[in-house]
Amino acid sequence: MTKHRLELFSDGVFAIVLTLLVLDLKLPTTHGLAELSEIAPALLVHAVTFFAVGVLWMVHHGALARVLDIKTSTLLLNLFALFWITLLPFAAKNAAEHPQEPLGASLMAASCGAYLASIIAMRLSAHSTIDDNPRMRRWRTGRLFLGSGIVLANFACVAVSWIWPWSGYAAALATIVLLLVLPSPAEAEMRIGQEVA
Repeated sequence: MTKHRLELFSDGVFAIVLTLLVLDLKLPTTHGLAELSEIAPALLVHAVTFFAVGVLWMVHHGALARVLDIKTSTLLLNLFALFWITLLPFAAKNAAEHPQEPLGASLMAASCGAYLASIIAMRLSAHSTIDDNPRMRRWRTGRLFLGSGIVLANFACVAVSWIWPWSGYAAALATIVLLLVLPSPAEAEMRIGQEVA
């Protein structure tokens, strides 16, 4: 299978997940601005989860951007990563309807942590241009340590969220923010190339 087909399949799964998110929104029982407060929590959860899925799509794209060959193990690990993404609409619905219950919070943290673990393993299973550049290999090693720490923190917060649900939400949100602000492989490659020149 070519990398292009893998990217198309992955993009399709992300698009379906984003569609499922909006299908869970319910109309308020009455109409008008005052009644908007009835669905405000669900809208907030929808917005946060929508952007979380969008950031994870960007991470997915970045992980595959420099990949040269796709192996069977790469395909399987990509499926694992996508599986965790598909759980986010269920976690979001649960969080919107029962924000103080641990299930939605723990599932959000678990999905983010397991997705990141799967995407790291997927990336390591495939040969990339980064693997051929000694400076980028050092960057990748640092990113692996950071990513592993984020994964472990998410899993720790999964357990804690059964006592205090907000820890699961905080872990998922912190993961998304970190992934958003960290430089992508392409940005790191450009910066390292400028340092050499």
